[in-house]
Amino acid sequence: MQKFIYTLIALALSVQVFAQIQVNPIQEANELYQKGEYEKAIKSYQFVLDTHLEAPEIYFNLANAYYKTGQIAPSILNYERAKLLSPEDEDIQYNLELAQKHVTDKLEVLPEFFMTSWVSGLWNSLSANAWSYMSIGLFFFFLLLFSLYLYSKQSRLKKIGFFLAGLCLVFSIITFNFASKKNKQLTLREYAIVFSPSVTVKGSPDVSGTQLFLLHEGTKVKVIEELGDWRNIQLSDGNQGWLKHTDIEMI
Repeated sequence: MQKFIYTLIALALSVQVFAQIQVNPIQEANELYQKGEYEKAIKSYQFVLDTHLEAPEIYFNLANAYYKTGQIAPSILNYERAKLLSPEDEDIQYNLELAQKHVTDKLEVLPEFFMTSWVSGLWNSLSANAWSYMSIGLFFFFLLLFSLYLYSKQSRLKKIGFFLAGLCLVFSIITFNFASKKNKQLTLREYAIVFSPSVTVKGSPDVSGTQLFLLHEGTKVKVIEELGDWRNIQLSDGNQGWLKHTDIEMI
């Protein structure tokens, strides 16, 4: 019996020691970054992401580490991934714009109808979760105000309740659509970053295809079609072409 008790004590102590020597991988990566050991920090952050733990802070810190080592394309890629998860974060946007200044290709953006541009900017201003919570909150207020319309005995309150309930329902549907669109953006990634130092975009998905133009690392492109190892990409200025999937990394 005494040996059994000693065994339990030894096991308890070993578990405690083991727990103490375990380091939170995110904390370890942050400490490496603060020490200026950026290459090691990159490996640590990447290890965390490989375990399917995704968060804007991790992508942001990983992007910063890549930027510190002069790796512009990977830094832009991870800033973009962080922005997808937290579009309202000003630090992410600022650092992304800072990294984009190092990109060789300076592309014009096709002008949009002002209403389309305004709506796009609005739904991109918040995350999918934020739009979802807003939609649920507005629907809750719709139920309350509709109850006011149904059960109020005063004509004036019934009119106010009906009008406000209608507004809440409309905005609840709009914000629900925004949330759905943001979720779709997260699951169906359409944009990519060029990772090759330079790549010639072809007019057809073939090595012997007509050479259209040259792109450099860090440039953001939209993937509109896939065919085997080739990807049909579109630039912000409207130009299209084909390149190998190995030349880009999906956001």
